[in-house]
Amino acid sequence: MSKAKPNPAKLALRDEISKKIAALSPEEKKRQSEIVYQKLINHPYYKSSKRISLFMSTDQEVDTAPIIDNIRSRGAAAFIPQYAGGRMKMLRMQLGDEEVMPQTRHGIQQHSKEQVRDDALESGGLDLIIAPGVAFTRSGDRLGHGGGYYDKYLAGLRDDPANSLKVVAIAFNCQLVDKVPVDAHDQRMDEVIFAE
Repeated sequence: MSKAKPNPAKLALRDEISKKIAALSPEEKKRQSEIVYQKLINHPYYKSSKRISLFMSTDQEVDTAPIIDNIRSRGAAAFIPQYAGGRMKMLRMQLGDEEVMPQTRHGIQQHSKEQVRDDALESGGLDLIIAPGVAFTRSGDRLGHGGGYYDKYLAGLRDDPANSLKVVAIAFNCQLVDKVPVDAHDQRMDEVIFAE
């Protein structure tokens, strides 16, 4: 079976947005990250959630470290992705994990195979997923990084009619676009939070 050919429109948009993010100063990234943080922690989806999945940010994404701290301070559980064998799991974070988690070849921090943590889907599910991505529309269309991990994960969760999970993306202003090329498997966000 041959691998699907990448969508050229998606590749072009990823390149365009990556250049815009790279052009942001560290100060501007920090400023926008702080605005997104305030909007998120005051959002009804977030405030009502006890089990929250989010991602370990790189320097090209909205800073998620303060969000992790806030989740912990309010007594909620934080889960982060672990990518292995073509699939993604959401594993519970423990205090101090950030200091010892290795980085993947893509520069994403995640639990090592030796760090045994609760899998969200085997220990009570999730109330909210805070998703990363490259580009978004106001209506919730999302262009990911191209691995399809979040789309597959969300599709599996959304197949369960009893699941009331919400999915919110966080982004810099330059990641908001009028149109994102979407395919049948692409999952829509319930909301996109940006600094604007």
